[in-house]
Amino acid sequence: MPNLDLPIHATQLPRVTTADGVPLREDVLFTNEKGEPDERRKRRALGALSSLREILPSLLEKDETVLYVVKTCQAPMGSLEQFLLGWNAYRVSATRLVFTNLRLLHFGMESDKKWRRTVKAVRWGDITEAKVKGWLNRMLQLRYANGTKEAYWRLQRKDSLKIKAVLDAVIPQSRGQATPAQGFQSICPDCRAMLTAGKYECASCGLRFKDEKTLLKRTILIPGGGYMYASMTLLGVLDFFTEGLFTVVAIFSLLMAIGIVAPERDADGRVMQSGETLTVALFCLLLVGTHKALEYVHGRRAIRTFLPWKKRGEA
Repeated sequence: MPNLDLPIHATQLPRVTTADGVPLREDVLFTNEKGEPDERRKRRALGALSSLREILPSLLEKDETVLYVVKTCQAPMGSLEQFLLGWNAYRVSATRLVFTNLRLLHFGMESDKKWRRTVKAVRWGDITEAKVKGWLNRMLQLRYANGTKEAYWRLQRKDSLKIKAVLDAVIPQSRGQATPAQGFQSICPDCRAMLTAGKYECASCGLRFKDEKTLLKRTILIPGGGYMYASMTLLGVLDFFTEGLFTVVAIFSLLMAIGIVAPERDADGRVMQSGETLTVALFCLLLVGTHKALEYVHGRRAIRTFLPWKKRGEA
């Protein structure tokens, strides 16, 4: 287990300070990749940590200190999912990483840089391989003791160099210290207890989280409802109109096909036949069904990060 005074930069002696109740290694957090003091990095680090003051002081364990913080990067996401989400991929995967001497902490962030109240952690001993790779798109690639691997992406260059220095120090000191988790584990934002995958209620404090069954119902019944439920509000609003439009067209086309509604005329003034209107209805239903399937997949990814319904004490 890496000690809190583990050397990181050869040019700096380990020094621990405190800010907002959080122990910090100022020789790492307030310096550049060469270990030289850097005021801009100091202000940036303190600003990034200030948004986590609600949870970080009580989340850290005894003899745990913050080594470095990545203000913004993107959570692991497949290339196909990135493509299908488009620019929204940046919004839904916004992440703040905190590196300590014991763990890597992941905090989900809102687009306005506020904490989303989702948090998970992995012990260094549960990481069998960690690399910083890439040029245009720098990534932190991790392989866990359970055999899975994933990559945080869109790292800034100045972050990637510091991350490498931290990893070179903590990973060798954690060899052979795997835990039963063998990877990332989500944490309750209220009581800090470990959460169980697939169980959307904290066994310790009873905090309820949004669940996959409700996500499925809202995805099927409400245009854009799955996105809205999964806190992807902008996507939900856009889908409400696009998906709603295709649904209305499908319903009217089906009613025309069975003769309940008078059929429309095409551009040449010809009355559309029932077979044609039925084809339009089926095509629109196919688009709606495909869209809902993607909506559920995207929403499920967010739900599995444990999105809490309410803060403790709220009605």
